Amino acid sequence: MREPPTPAAELLVEAVRTLSSAKTVEDVTGIVKTAARRMTGADGACFVLREDGMCYYADEDAIAPLWKGKRFPMEACVSGWVMTHHQPALIPDIYLDTRVPHDACRPTFVKSLAIVPIRALGPVGALGVYWATPAAPTPTEVRWLQSLADSTALALECLKTEREAKQAAGRATLLQLQNDRLKQEAVRPEPTGLIKMCFLTRRFEVGGEWVPVEALLEQWYGLHVTYGLSPEGIAIMADHPTADRGAA
Repeated sequence: MREPPTPAAELLVEAVRTLSSAKTVEDVTGIVKTAARRMTGADGACFVLREDGMCYYADEDAIAPLWKGKRFPMEACVSGWVMTHHQPALIPDIYLDTRVPHDACRPTFVKSLAIVPIRALGPVGALGVYWATPAAPTPTEVRWLQSLADSTALALECLKTEREAKQAAGRATLLQLQNDRLKQEAVRPEPTGLIKMCFLTRRFEVGGEWVPVEALLEQWYGLHVTYGLSPEGIAIMADHPTADRGAA
């Protein structure tokens, strides 16, 4: 016996749950295109990204090829209209609507469509569903589709944040490597050479400047000096118990 179709609400919940673990944009497009088509009972679904003023049809799930891999000017397709106007487009008959590029649709099965923006404020893409016969999605189906698009926007933003964090970490690593290299290449005296030290201040002359030994060690060897008390120092303090009191 054939199983009954899964309710759209359950499909939406499952898609949102799966999006939370998406690792790449391809993961996101794969999850969303399938969910959009199943939720609405459409004959096709397209995932469109906004790239450099163009509508890029990144992925699709359909009964026949649509526009995957193609780019259209924002002003020349319904997806661009949706992103520009920040609102859905519901078109039961594409050949009666001037927003539709009829020449691009004629080779396809598309007769009706519904497209929603991915993120209402500053859309980054669009999610479209298509039918081979005249059709009109219900208000509830449009809300489901928009909810899926909103979850998609969040998933894409998370991926962008992760990518930027990795890039920042990579830059920090490169800077650290460069810093380490520069320290290693810093001018140091030859093993048999001489370095001048002031016998009063015990500072060293490095590059025309007089620096303390701590600065010398850090500049030449990358060593950060901390302070402690050696056994010899403890013995000196024991031999001169009034030294600190006298200085107070």
